[in-house]
Amino acid sequence: MDRRTFVLLTGTVSGGLLRPRAGARRASARRATGGTGRLRFELDDHRRWTLWYYGDAQPVPLIRAAEVVAWVGDEPLTLADLQDSTVGSRRPPGGEAVVVRGRAAGVWIEAEFLAAEPAPTPLAAITVTIFPDHNLPTVKGVRFCRVAPGDVLQGDEPLVALANGYDSRAASRLVAVADAGAAGVISYGALGLGRGARGLGVAFEAGEPGEATLRLSRDGLEAVSDWLPSRPLRPAGDAARMRLAYQPAGDALDALRTAFLPSSPLDQERLAQAVALAGWSSQNELSGDVTEADVIANLEFCAAHFDRRFFRHIRLADGYATAAGAWDTNAKFPHGHRWLTDHVHAAGFTAGLWLAPLAVAERSGVPAAHPDWLLEDAIGPIVWDTRAAWGGKVFTLDGAHPKVQEWLFALARQAVRDWGYDALEVDFLLAATGGAAHYGGLTHAEAYRAALTALRDGLGTEALLLGGGAPLQHAAGLVNGMRIGPDIGANWSGLQAAARAAALRGSYHRATWLNDPDSLVVRAPLSLSEARAWASLVAVSGSITLFSDHLPKLPPERLPLLERTLPVAPVVARVVDAMTLEHARAPAIMLGDEAYAIRGPWRFRTGDDPRYATREFDEDAWEAIVVPRRWQEAGHPDYDGFGWYRVRFSLPAPSGAAPEPGGALELGKVADTDETFLNGVKVGQTGDFPPTPRGEPEAYRRYRLPPGLVNWGGENVLAVRVHAGGRSGGGGGGGGLWSLRRERPPRAWVVEGAPRWWTVVLVNWEDEPQPVSVALAALGITGAGFAAYDVWRDAPLADPAGPLGLTLEPRSAFTVALRAAAPHPQVIGTTRHVVQGAVDLVDETWDAAARALRARSVNLDRRAYAVTIAVPPGLRPGACRADVPCRVTRLASGHVVLEWAAGGDGRDLQWELGFRAAPGARKARH
Repeated sequence: MDRRTFVLLTGTVSGGLLRPRAGARRASARRATGGTGRLRFELDDHRRWTLWYYGDAQPVPLIRAAEVVAWVGDEPLTLADLQDSTVGSRRPPGGEAVVVRGRAAGVWIEAEFLAAEPAPTPLAAITVTIFPDHNLPTVKGVRFCRVAPGDVLQGDEPLVALANGYDSRAASRLVAVADAGAAGVISYGALGLGRGARGLGVAFEAGEPGEATLRLSRDGLEAVSDWLPSRPLRPAGDAARMRLAYQPAGDALDALRTAFLPSSPLDQERLAQAVALAGWSSQNELSGDVTEADVIANLEFCAAHFDRRFFRHIRLADGYATAAGAWDTNAKFPHGHRWLTDHVHAAGFTAGLWLAPLAVAERSGVPAAHPDWLLEDAIGPIVWDTRAAWGGKVFTLDGAHPKVQEWLFALARQAVRDWGYDALEVDFLLAATGGAAHYGGLTHAEAYRAALTALRDGLGTEALLLGGGAPLQHAAGLVNGMRIGPDIGANWSGLQAAARAAALRGSYHRATWLNDPDSLVVRAPLSLSEARAWASLVAVSGSITLFSDHLPKLPPERLPLLERTLPVAPVVARVVDAMTLEHARAPAIMLGDEAYAIRGPWRFRTGDDPRYATREFDEDAWEAIVVPRRWQEAGHPDYDGFGWYRVRFSLPAPSGAAPEPGGALELGKVADTDETFLNGVKVGQTGDFPPTPRGEPEAYRRYRLPPGLVNWGGENVLAVRVHAGGRSGGGGGGGGLWSLRRERPPRAWVVEGAPRWWTVVLVNWEDEPQPVSVALAALGITGAGFAAYDVWRDAPLADPAGPLGLTLEPRSAFTVALRAAAPHPQVIGTTRHVVQGAVDLVDETWDAAARALRARSVNLDRRAYAVTIAVPPGLRPGACRADVPCRVTRLASGHVVLEWAAGGDGRDLQWELGFRAAPGARKARH
């Protein structure tokens, strides 16, 4: 192909990295009207690609000079290496594509660069397909790009990456791409990138042979589809696809949501209309100790207290099975599965069951009967875990094995047809991607998806499949819902990791599946304000909502917190400050906002002795240890139990005024339980001693210090007693001081429950009062004026004249509804639900001639119900006419409240409130 042909087909004009033509810029600008824009690929002479954004202004380069590489055998092949190559164009539905095709190393390679039609968040995709020529060579994967930080979203602000954890429980994290802390960070399946007020989402599709890894370093970004273990090419060829979405006025979460959306409009509509599950699960408070009597007691409580139109599901979690792999019931459930599901169905609920289908324990008999079904490494079958409650040593099934697929299909079919369950939650699926090889030479991704497909097929079309502990990329399209974070604890620190996961993985919700942020718990030791905060976040997330307290023992005053989240609102929360980086300060002594770093070196010893806490003890003979790092990674790979950390450090006397009393120690995250001493004085503890199975490895340790304890200008001794068990958490297992990053959840969440009617949740995650001021524009709320309503107090607030500003109490949230102001009376809040405007109010109209506000309240339950109305000056309420008599109260603020002592029997409530001119207003007109 000559140079002229290449230029004409690719739309480029000059050598080097070829720039967009001026005419193309003007044409694209004309198309990008109404806040829309489009993406466009440009190829240079070496077939490197650059992605441009065309909006209302000058074109913006998003990714520069990236090179596609396919590993065939041990040979990396670029598009420039292809022989007999051609460059052409296609016009698939909804976009335009440039296609490069050629052959090398016994294969044909086709790379399609597709740019979709203009949109507010425009899409593009790169698909690399490898076809065999004369043989079936081994393929190791495809690299889509390797670019420097400056070649991504060019600008002066730092490039921030949202790195996705490997599985649904693994934490996601934010890093600055060019910083030292980015070295070695890997994002799995997807990556969000943000620079200033712009975002780029990168996502790989399900069903390809590889597991997508997006690797960060100080040198930049590398996006690869790894076909592990490598395998021969299929006769029909193999393909990998990377999707890109650009948000010119938003963040990476906005862009990722668009990148995750399925291509089919029908699938998009199905996800948008899906009803998020609401119900009860035995998972949290009862955990593995659950009994048949416990489930029946909670079933009866739910039947007595919750409306079965909105609360539909009862789930049995871990603790019922004979063994992992033998999922019939043990002695705690003497009547068996079918008896239990019959009771659930008779009470008007659907039944769900938790299981770990790829885990098989010794006691199940499966490993001994079918050793060829098990995943192996170089030394034999992989022992994934050892748990007495699960039946001893736990092995993993190979999802690629046809007999395993038949077994999984039969298990799912048995759960639905014989046992009577309507939904399965399948957990610990990440074990499917282990081992050195899979049956038939499949890759990890293919074996994992084959296992999920067998379960999906066994369930049939009606039952729900919910994932957990699962790699995310290849679950798309097979599961209805997915756990997207760690198990929560019923304490303030135990909620925070789940809240952060709900924020950072919110883009999956209703774009790929329905998110499950884990249980909504409201019991002690959570305070009422802490429980309200978590209930607010679960409600505005619009996610799967499963209560998991032992409900018959729940104090009555906590029950309304749960009721106010039902039904699940059909919304998707926007998290305002999710892409804000926090700088690590720990370990440090804090005086106000000033941090005094504790440098080390740290010393470590296994075992336990109370003398290790004292200031006088000499730890010089102890081993040196790196902090942060789990002790299993620092020379004690098989150790569980007690370990002690000690460090001696000196601090300079604080500059300026005398130091404030006390201060605080910021230590970091410790798996699982710690007891911390400074200069021989205990300053804090997280978790229980003696240790319990549930530690708090995700909790960031920040302990207040008593006045005079820190030896300013002299030596100090910090000693930390740690206990870690065999199931230590902390994002990967293992004990010790494992992280120095605070990683607070975002503080500002917002949903638009109805047009121009928002619910905002502002959270104070700190242990001290915090002043908060948030501009409405930063929340995506624009307009000339607003009426405000305090959701939990059920009271109107003064109309905000500027930013939302207040001082939040420690460990609390402020949940406020904001509705665009109107020149006539309108509803600004109801007592029905946390999310205002989304659940209980329809057909609201103002009849100016009759001076009447009319509406229909729907989805009511038997609780008392009230509606608060903002009334412009000059009007007074008259009589209320409704299907059920209501009481009218005019507040001193001028607002009007309509009240019904009981919401009714489930029927809609039609009501009308008339208004008259205030006496002063009449006189003014005369």
